[in-house]
Amino acid sequence: MTAPTANATVSGSVTVTGTAGSNWVNVCVFDHASGAKIGADTKPSNGTFAIKVDTTKLSTGSHQFDVMGFTVAAGQPGGTKTTTSVSVTVAAPSSGALFYGMNGHLAYPSGIYHTMSAAAQLALLKDLGVTNYRVDVADGGMAQTVANALTGAFAGSGVAIMPVLNPISAGWNKNGSESAAYTLGYNLAVACTKPLKGLVKYIECGNELDATGLITTGNGSLTSNYSPAIWPAFRGVIRGMIDGVKAIDSSIQCGVNVGIPLAYRGLQMLWSGIQPDGSANGVSGQQQVRWDYTTYHWYESSGDITCGWQNNACLNVLQVLKDSFNVPIWLTEWGWSGSKDSAAQAASYTTAALKEYRALKDQYNIQSIMMYCLIDPAYGLVQEDGVTKNPAYTSFKQFVAANPV
Repeated sequence: MTAPTANATVSGSVTVTGTAGSNWVNVCVFDHASGAKIGADTKPSNGTFAIKVDTTKLSTGSHQFDVMGFTVAAGQPGGTKTTTSVSVTVAAPSSGALFYGMNGHLAYPSGIYHTMSAAAQLALLKDLGVTNYRVDVADGGMAQTVANALTGAFAGSGVAIMPVLNPISAGWNKNGSESAAYTLGYNLAVACTKPLKGLVKYIECGNELDATGLITTGNGSLTSNYSPAIWPAFRGVIRGMIDGVKAIDSSIQCGVNVGIPLAYRGLQMLWSGIQPDGSANGVSGQQQVRWDYTTYHWYESSGDITCGWQNNACLNVLQVLKDSFNVPIWLTEWGWSGSKDSAAQAASYTTAALKEYRALKDQYNIQSIMMYCLIDPAYGLVQEDGVTKNPAYTSFKQFVAANPV
């Protein structure tokens, strides 16, 4: 076994990973105490296995995962088996406490977020009913600013912070090698996770890296839409960030996103180990990437997320994400159409979007919806002065108050 590590604290959906010799044709996971199978029968691929376990179905506290390998396929008689085990602690589920979220730039070194104290930002979040704050970090110093807020104003506030790592600001070269990108992502994640260890439970690895020229044609829904030249650095930096976070704190859950509305195919290729080469199917058998929760961005300008338009056909993007990865979904950015919308239109959209996502929460396992954003001249609930509240502020506040999760 390679994950989870011994005595790790786990929650939500976790991936049990490891290696298996060619004689083991089926691997699955059992809960030792109950004897129940908690991880589905899986055929190892290229000598490795990855099995999802939903810890929300287990009691809180200590558990032993028994990973069993069999020399015969699932359901077949005979053969031999072997078992390897790991002890973990299952954390209590969040019970939807992170659902209403918000974006902001708490760690920015300049501008309104720099001059406004963490306590003042927290006061706005609390007034809105927000319990989850997404903030970007690009180095250890920015991460330390977030850590200071978590041990200061945010301590015991009931508002969590989810950092998002920004490799672009850290010097990621989209045209570089996969190994160089991996190293940059790993070092960025290590530097940012060290001050945050024990303070955060979730970290998003990257922000809209697909929007840097990775998609050269089409809408991102096909393998052939992606640049073979940029893909290795894209995959490498994401792999590096995930590994870097886990190296410092294996209990932190990692999320991965795309920003282009129908670029879910990029996530599918990462997950399946497919590399684009200009053809319809790409090259299989490449390095697979695994994350703990899928993050996605969806704005008013893209229409309805359950009916994204692909080749004149209505496509349910949430269903695609659920079927492809079977891990929790976080909408880590959503919002109106910026300056194109009047204040009244923005307020109306805010209510409509909140209503839709609240209604879809359980059907698609949406754990958090994080609006963009708290303070912004075009997209903010609060204007750039940090004081003046737009009509959408009231819409957001009233909806959350009337629709607790």
